[in-house]
Amino acid sequence: MTLGAPPALFVARALALAALAFVLAWTAPLRAQGIDVSASLDASEIELGDTVTYTLQATSTTDEAPSDPRLAPPAGFTVVDTSASPTHMVSIINGQRSDRHGLTASWRLSAGRLGTFTIGPASVAVGGARKSGAAQRVTVVPPGQGKPRARRPGRQPFDPFGGSGFDPFKGLFPGMDDEPADPYAGIGTDPKLALEAARAPTAFLHATVDKTRAVVGEQVTLTVYLYEDIRARQGRPTDVHEATATDFVKRSLVQDETRAVHVGNAMVGGRPWSVKLVRKNALFPIKTGRLSIAPMSLTLSHLRVGLRESEALFVDVSEPPVANRPAGYQIGDTGSFSLSATTAPRSVEQHGAVGVTVELRGNGNMPASLPTPEIAGVEWLEPQTVDSLGPVSSDKFGGTRTFSYVVRLHKDGAVDLGEIRLPYFDPETRSYEIARASLGIVQVAKGAARDGGAEAADALLPDLPPARATLEGKRAETFLTERPIYWGALFGSPLACVAAIALTGAVRRARERRANAAPSPERVARERRSEAEAALKRDDGKAAVAAVARALEAEILASTGVNVRGTSGEGAVSELAAAGVTEATARAAMQLASECEDARFSPAGVEMDTARTLWKRAKEILGAIASHATAPPRSSAPPRSGSDSE
Repeated sequence: MTLGAPPALFVARALALAALAFVLAWTAPLRAQGIDVSASLDASEIELGDTVTYTLQATSTTDEAPSDPRLAPPAGFTVVDTSASPTHMVSIINGQRSDRHGLTASWRLSAGRLGTFTIGPASVAVGGARKSGAAQRVTVVPPGQGKPRARRPGRQPFDPFGGSGFDPFKGLFPGMDDEPADPYAGIGTDPKLALEAARAPTAFLHATVDKTRAVVGEQVTLTVYLYEDIRARQGRPTDVHEATATDFVKRSLVQDETRAVHVGNAMVGGRPWSVKLVRKNALFPIKTGRLSIAPMSLTLSHLRVGLRESEALFVDVSEPPVANRPAGYQIGDTGSFSLSATTAPRSVEQHGAVGVTVELRGNGNMPASLPTPEIAGVEWLEPQTVDSLGPVSSDKFGGTRTFSYVVRLHKDGAVDLGEIRLPYFDPETRSYEIARASLGIVQVAKGAARDGGAEAADALLPDLPPARATLEGKRAETFLTERPIYWGALFGSPLACVAAIALTGAVRRARERRANAAPSPERVARERRSEAEAALKRDDGKAAVAAVARALEAEILASTGVNVRGTSGEGAVSELAAAGVTEATARAAMQLASECEDARFSPAGVEMDTARTLWKRAKEILGAIASHATAPPRSSAPPRSGSDSE
């Protein structure tokens, strides 16, 4: 049969078929009675998530009609649609009647796994037995790697042969067998946008998510397309209602949501449709459970299409794994992040302030705040936040978030601000990572003492004229107030108090200077070594490891003049090598410092045997450093700290 032929052609061929049957009635032999079963697939290769149709055709020339079609889908496939069409034909040749019973059954299956699979065999019941068709093989490949599938012709409305392709008159009528021109010839389509069937006539909405399982804070990309019949007049949507997702933080991944963007054409139900991108959003789940995404809806007034609505979607959300979760991790900090920081100025007076700017860069669920170090005498004020966020590469949401802090320093000396640590879960590698930014050391000069004592008394009655020694002759001193000793006591007492307070303040400041005088590095090293030895005698493993780390840093500073705290690994190795330490010893020292740091923040705790082993290695390394290091120069300036944060 020729697809696309007009109905008049089918009527003419049906009349000719009746005439041909009469001519052949005297010569056509009786066909042998029996059962004929055949099976086929509409494709031998499909993409993951696509569908394939298995068709079984059974024909019986007996009195029994085929029935009860059955097919067991292979593992990894799901039956999404089935259909069965029985037929019955009666013919009388040479006075003899013959019956032909037929059954065409089809199963549409969705592929959920990669590989090569065997589908079938399907079977039908005929009489008291079952007859099976042949099994078929199909290969499932990743999305985007499959071959373009040919458009399958649908059944013609006036086809008397049921779309089987049988045409006994082909070639009998010249000029009537020519194929009509394909109205969609030359229209390119995107197989990734193809659908098995249209959700509504003329136009419809179709929504998808890139994943149906995620962890809290992981990006789920929601995409909404508008499919329009390529033959229909295009119009502008009205009465748009967004797809609400109350359990997600929603961020747009398109620059302009007021207009739909044409992204290509797609085969839907065997013919091409125009596809427009209406919405593309990054959704970040804020809790666990089966979370719903409501449909998006809009109204298309052209051609009286009316209201169209997308599918309702669901995402199963769980927490990131508990195993290997670092200390300080906050549920929802999910993505891929990096930190950089700057501190200025590097020298201030006591009770002064410095500015710390921290830039958080990456993609994912950007944290709204950062954990700041807790150091005695250091006060962190609330930061100002500036965002530069939006779509980034690979349809991710991200950018930069800048935190500007004011930090007050209430103690003098070399104040190490420590580092900012942000533990996060990377959904791409399915593992935990830690973003770090070192803040460096600030030199704080001793400030003037804040005295609350009384100030010198002002002169009493400064506007009076000067006192006169005599007035109309000197009178005899009669009252106590007229005697010099009274006025000496009256004005001398406050002056004596002021002098006493000033002297007391000077003594106190002298004592504070002696108490706060910066100890020598050698003295600090001896104190840290004693603290480490004492901590190793107790049962607190983390405290012992922390004491070992402090003793290691103090001993290196005393031996080489290099402050390895707050510096990068390679920078510390270079400075130690410049101080005369061998590169192997320097790397061993930095490796030991890193192991101590990891042990301190291990959620599993630290065994005392581990702490003692680290202390034993530390003493061996310190001995090697002391034997090779060049004595640090003696000067009033403190040893240089680690590199400033970037």
